[in-house]
Amino acid sequence: MISEVHVTTTTLPLPETLRLGAMEVTEREYAGIRIRTRDGLVGTAYCLTRDTPMAEIFNRLFKPHLVGAQTTDPAALWESLFRRTAIVGRVGLVRRVLGLIDIAVWDIVAQRAGVPLWQLLDTGDAPRETVMVSCYPDASRGVEEMAAEVIEHARQGWRLLKISRSPDQGLMRRLLQRVLPEIPRSSLIIDGGFGWVDSAEVLADLEAWGSPDLAWLEDPLLPEDIDGCAKVRDGLEAPLAVGDEVSDPRVLQSLMDDGGVDVLRLDIVAIGGVTPALEVIEGATRRGRRVSGHIYPEMSVHLGIGVETFDRQGNRYDPSATLITGGPVFDASSTVPTGTPGLGFSLTDFGFEVR
Repeated sequence: MISEVHVTTTTLPLPETLRLGAMEVTEREYAGIRIRTRDGLVGTAYCLTRDTPMAEIFNRLFKPHLVGAQTTDPAALWESLFRRTAIVGRVGLVRRVLGLIDIAVWDIVAQRAGVPLWQLLDTGDAPRETVMVSCYPDASRGVEEMAAEVIEHARQGWRLLKISRSPDQGLMRRLLQRVLPEIPRSSLIIDGGFGWVDSAEVLADLEAWGSPDLAWLEDPLLPEDIDGCAKVRDGLEAPLAVGDEVSDPRVLQSLMDDGGVDVLRLDIVAIGGVTPALEVIEGATRRGRRVSGHIYPEMSVHLGIGVETFDRQGNRYDPSATLITGGPVFDASSTVPTGTPGLGFSLTDFGFEVR
C-alpha cells in the first residue's frame, strides 16, 4: 500500500545554447517521482518536463488518489487513475504524468518480486540495440566541429548514430559529405524533429542532401499526419521511423497500419508508462515492426526494445545521466539491462532521497 508520494523538478543548465529550428534551449528541466510503500519499498521514475507544470498536475489530479492505493496490480491502478482523469485528458500532459506514476509502481512490483523489471516482464536480458544521439547541427558551429562529434562516436564502436536535421540544406549536405565516408561500420539516423511542412518538402531536402544512405529517417512530419507519413514512406529509400512524444496509442497504431512506418518510436513516459507500452509493443510485434525507445534508456531498456542515449560521459544536449545512479550498462554498441531488482537506478539532485 502506498504511504507517501512526491513529484518534484530539477533544472540543469546546458553548457551552451542548443538551437533547434526556431527554438533556443538553454537548460533542461526534469520531473522525478518517488512512491514509497508501507513496507518500505520505493519506486522511481523521471522525465523531461518540456517546460510544463507536471508536478502541479500530479499534485492536483493524482496525488489525492494514490496514498492508500495498492501496488499489487499496476494495470488495475493505471485504469483507475486513467478513468479518474478522463474528463481532462486521455492523451497529452495528463497521460505523461500518469506514465511517471505507472513506471514507479512497476519498479515497486519488481522489487517486491526480487527481480529486475525486464525479468518480471520476461523481455529477455540480451543487450539492446542502442542509438547514440551524437550531433545537433547548428549554423553557429563549423561543419568540422560537428562532424568530429559523430566520427568520434563511430570510432568508439557505436553502430547507430543520430543527428538532427538542420533547415539549412547546404549545411546538411556538407555535414553528410564529411561524415558518411568516415563511418563505414556505423549507420546514420537523421531526426527531422517534426520540422518539415509536408512530404514534398521532406523528399526535396533529402535529394538536396545527396540522397544519403540512412539507417532510418525519423519524425519528418507531425506524427498525426498519417497521410503525409505514408507519402514520405512511398518516396523514401530508407526506413521511416515515427513516434517521439506521442501519447495516443491510436496514433501509433495508425502510423503502423496506414502510415507505412517501419520503426515505431515509443516514449515510455508519454504513452502512459509500462502498462500501455506493453500493449503497443505487442501490437508492433504482431505487425512485424521494429520498436525503438525514445530517450529514458534506464526505463525503456526493461521493455526489450531498442534504447536511445546521449553520451553518458558528458554532452552539450542532455545532462540527464548526471542525475542517475546505477541503471543499465552501456558499451560501445549496445545496452545491457541491470540485474538489480526493480528498475535498478536511483535519482539524485531532486530534493528527495529515492533509495
